[in-house]
Amino acid sequence: MAVQLELSHITKIFKKDKDLVKAVDDVSLTALPGEMLTFLGPSGCGKTTVLRMVAGFEIPTSGTILIDGQDVTNVPVNRRDIGFVFQNYALFPHMSVFENVAYGLRVKRFSEEEIRRKVGEGLDLVGLGKAEKRFPNQLSGGEQQRVALARVLVLEPRVLLMDEPLSNLDAKLRIHMRTEIRRIQQQLNVTCLYVTHDQGEALTMSDRIMVMHRGRVEQIGTPFEIYSDPRSLFVADFIGQANILPGKVLSVEGGVLSVSMEGRVYPVRGVKDEAFSPGAAVSVVVRPESIAPTEGEGIAGTISTATFLGGRLEYEVLLPSGQTILSFDPYEPGKKTWKEGEPVRLNFDPSSSVALPSKQEVRS
Repeated sequence: MAVQLELSHITKIFKKDKDLVKAVDDVSLTALPGEMLTFLGPSGCGKTTVLRMVAGFEIPTSGTILIDGQDVTNVPVNRRDIGFVFQNYALFPHMSVFENVAYGLRVKRFSEEEIRRKVGEGLDLVGLGKAEKRFPNQLSGGEQQRVALARVLVLEPRVLLMDEPLSNLDAKLRIHMRTEIRRIQQQLNVTCLYVTHDQGEALTMSDRIMVMHRGRVEQIGTPFEIYSDPRSLFVADFIGQANILPGKVLSVEGGVLSVSMEGRVYPVRGVKDEAFSPGAAVSVVVRPESIAPTEGEGIAGTISTATFLGGRLEYEVLLPSGQTILSFDPYEPGKKTWKEGEPVRLNFDPSSSVALPSKQEVRS
């Protein structure tokens, strides 16, 4: 039965040389039973440290960790009933696939009959039912990752933790494996925390995403919420690609702002939980797929680059202000295309954009 995981005001401070470094700063979250919750953020943001505290490899400086209501903050690793899939598969090279998967079961003193049954079921689950006699050096990277996953799953952990498990695979295999991991996680209905810096993995695999920056939580939400309704400029800039246009609020009515941008006025949604007033400076987030060059009305610009990618054209458009706007325009036979150096107008649907307070940090 899937369990709920709760982190309450978790903080972790490390001593580095003579300085104290706050690697994780007051993180709280609830992972629902059977949920895949992904920690996303740049290197050094604290996501792996949070995962290691949940596993028990690190003890929080302050805060509590609850699994199904039980406080496990100071419980040893081997008593938490947690499975951890590492970035480097950590397989025993001298052991067969069968023995690698059976290792944890033998440590827990399962009978030989139970071991054979569980290993068989685990290898079947990850699609390696006929590979039990092979050795790690006879497997591809993807197959080794499957063995590492099976070794954890046969122990039937209450919570599954995965730390950048696909980072050592090539791009095509990563796409395949993320689909497989998601399928297995849903089939077993196990609560899973997944760490990655890859936006594609986070958006396609997750029930919810927690975006982290400098040890703090920037936003938690579904992939759609994170992408379409970023709560900060950091999230907007980190998830996908975003054009961030400076503007000035002229008026506010029912959560919709009248914003002056590049000499034109647009109605734009204000980010939730923020109070805007006339005269305030804002940054309007417009996704590249929501803005397109046109011969009609819109923001004036000049095509600086035009790249054909089969299903779409990618344009970089230089504005009079000196800012460059990125536009993804779906390709259709017979549709007008633009060449470098041509003057254009940029048109976008204001309902697909969002305004944020301008004095926020964008990722470095």
